[in-house]
Amino acid sequence: MIRSILEWPVRKQLEGETSILNRARIKVLSYALNLKLLTTTLLLIFYKLENYDVQAVRAAVLLGIIIIYYLAVSIGFQWRKAVHAAMAIFMAIIWSNLYFFQKGFDLVTLQYLVVVSVAAFYGLGNRWGVIYSTFAVVPFIAYVLAGHHLSGYISWGPQGSGRITIAIQLFQNFTLIVLINYFFFSSFYDTINDLDAKTVELRSSLQYLEDSRYKLEKEYTHQKHLIASISHDIKSPLRFLMTTTGRLARNHPDLSTVRAISQSSYRLYHFMKNLLEYTEFRYKNSDVQFSYLDLNEMVEQKFAIFTQDAEVNANRFVNSVAPGVIIKNNAQLVSIVLHNLIDNANKATNSGTISVTHQDFREELHLIVNDTGPGMESTVSDWINSEARQLPQSGSASQNFGMGLLIVKEISSLIRARLLVRPNEPIGTSVHIIFSK
Repeated sequence: MIRSILEWPVRKQLEGETSILNRARIKVLSYALNLKLLTTTLLLIFYKLENYDVQAVRAAVLLGIIIIYYLAVSIGFQWRKAVHAAMAIFMAIIWSNLYFFQKGFDLVTLQYLVVVSVAAFYGLGNRWGVIYSTFAVVPFIAYVLAGHHLSGYISWGPQGSGRITIAIQLFQNFTLIVLINYFFFSSFYDTINDLDAKTVELRSSLQYLEDSRYKLEKEYTHQKHLIASISHDIKSPLRFLMTTTGRLARNHPDLSTVRAISQSSYRLYHFMKNLLEYTEFRYKNSDVQFSYLDLNEMVEQKFAIFTQDAEVNANRFVNSVAPGVIIKNNAQLVSIVLHNLIDNANKATNSGTISVTHQDFREELHLIVNDTGPGMESTVSDWINSEARQLPQSGSASQNFGMGLLIVKEISSLIRARLLVRPNEPIGTSVHIIFSK
């Protein structure tokens, strides 16, 4: 309750301040202001009671300045400017004590010198601390250089001050020094404790990250072994199955079952090959190496893979990419993207045409996979055109496009390309692979 009352003048300054040190500075300003208001009022009362009229007038003027200062701080006067104003008031007291109300040094005036120096360093920082300390000591040096003699006795306070008023001033200045030091070291220790707590938290986080890194390394090693195992134990038998069934299908074209097995094994092998290549590339975490590649030749290679599937669906492949269309990119990753898009187009089309064309613009080159199927589901096309990575929450979308389209989406960012889906006129879908030049 008492602290709330004492801190009321600086409530606005405290609201938006998060720094521990600045909050301590603002609180010292408020406590010093309340202390100065109280002690100056007491000085005015006792000066009047002791008939020290000159000092009473001086105390009354100072009290008026303090009241105006109090009101200015209360309505939100910036606290740094308020500290500067306080330094100016203390400087005026030092000069007036030395040259107008006292013909020599006194203890109270010397205390003001200490208060100015300590308050400036604490409240405004090193630079202003040096400046105000210098300004505060200048009147003392000037007083000596002006030829004034220092006696062996230093009075307690300015002339015209009684014992009680001197005691009040000594108490006031001493309390100011204690307040400044108390809050400075409190904020210092709070900062140190906060840093210690953050250090402990950081060490705990680092230990957690170290444990996570160790687990990821183990998982990474396990995944590499798994990929190697899949490549050896699955891919090799699939290649043998594809080769054997292909030979049987060519030797016995009338056996539809053998031909179907040959087509399925052929497709499964190439899907597994693309998936393993992509997975190995991701686990190697190597930079994407770009080289020049001929898009016409790549399209022909992909059409050759799906020729038998196209015959089953009664589809026709058309390569409209002109010979000599060259781009600089990663052949392996572009091949995976094109493979998946042609595969999807062939699956979605029956008795139609799958064509690959290109459009050459100044800043971009579009490689376009067109089909004459029923069209792509809007949720999937919207997802492809967006920046999202996860598949849309649609059962049919996940079933029809699944892993292949998700891989295509991820690879497009690696090869500095983007995907764009547009309706194909008059029917079907056009998927643009847009390469930046």
